[in-house]
Amino acid sequence: MTATFPNTFSQFTLGRLALKNRILMAPLTRQSADADGTPNDEMAAYYARRARGGVGMIITEATFFNDELGCVGYLSQPGIATAKHVAGWKKVVEAVHAQGVPIILQLMHGGRVSDPRCLHEGERAVTASDGQSPGWVLYTDTDEEKHNRGISGEWPKVTFPPARALTKDEILRIADGFAEGAARAVEAGFDGVELHGANGYLLYQFIHPKTNLRTDEYGGSAENNVRFAKLVCERVRKAIGPDKIITLRLSQDGVDDFTGAWPGGLSYARAVGRALADADVDALHWSSFAWKDNRADDGETPMPEAIRETSGKVMIVNGGVADGADAEQVIASGAGELVAVGRPLFAHPDWPHIIRSGETYAWARFDRKYVIMPPNDHAYSYPPKLPKVDWDPDLSKRRTADWMR
Repeated sequence: MTATFPNTFSQFTLGRLALKNRILMAPLTRQSADADGTPNDEMAAYYARRARGGVGMIITEATFFNDELGCVGYLSQPGIATAKHVAGWKKVVEAVHAQGVPIILQLMHGGRVSDPRCLHEGERAVTASDGQSPGWVLYTDTDEEKHNRGISGEWPKVTFPPARALTKDEILRIADGFAEGAARAVEAGFDGVELHGANGYLLYQFIHPKTNLRTDEYGGSAENNVRFAKLVCERVRKAIGPDKIITLRLSQDGVDDFTGAWPGGLSYARAVGRALADADVDALHWSSFAWKDNRADDGETPMPEAIRETSGKVMIVNGGVADGADAEQVIASGAGELVAVGRPLFAHPDWPHIIRSGETYAWARFDRKYVIMPPNDHAYSYPPKLPKVDWDPDLSKRRTADWMR
């Protein structure tokens, strides 16, 4: 029998971790944790089902690591800041490991694109340079989302608040916060962590020249723009040691700029790669809507391939991978060693098994309903249900000090 997609289903060693294939589950925001950020049984059922479906490794949804300096990005976002959070994640990790699949935790600081209701009284959002994102919190302006989550009452469009530039001391504190969160992730049993430097969040705000206007050592060039991210990598590595995986996610676009592009195009991408060549990470992770779309006119080499070439790092490629042929092309073309699949796994947790069969399959179109109520492993949570949400529509409200207790 001829192997279907032989590159995609070949084994790969990432750091010191043996992967059974090249398919990773991409981090996917769901806002499905308990109100205090604790992962719940529904989340264990969700991740276990995708592990059963045949992926080589799972990267979790973005997770906040403390409640300082505006770290929390979303209501109902999972955390790794308390002992209760660690205990909740342990259930998730054990459910995934039971299927023989490794799992790493994505750590995120929201920066200027945090929901204002996640800030405390008198607290301002933080970023690379003073400013305000022109965007708004995802999905909060649709009646469909309101219906799907069972929310009644007013349903506001939540715009992002003004943000101030971080001081150098605050940059160091946030780097330490990432490291502390990574140590708690290892305590929960994770095989490593991903550091979120993409999609509009804080590290992205430093890496992207449009949002980083600093004139100190943290801005003004590709080398300086990635300095904060490299500092985080360094401190996380010190916290979790050489045996755990560290990946760093990168992108041109963000939750507040879906068509975003790096000024300088491929030239800037290559400079970012060179600057990250000595970063203490096991892989870089390129996030996009379509991995071959550079949104630049200075060359045809795909961005992830260019960064891979200049950094010398293992590259995870995400964006525009809908079926087995797409995954195979990423690896065969040299753009990356690993493929991160996102949206297809919401509706089709068996995506890896399906494409390996070689059979034609009627894929479901992406729909937010699958994000909120995806197919789950009922061994971990039955009947299927998400926590009841009570998101206050008053955008002037701020967190109370005891919200995680």
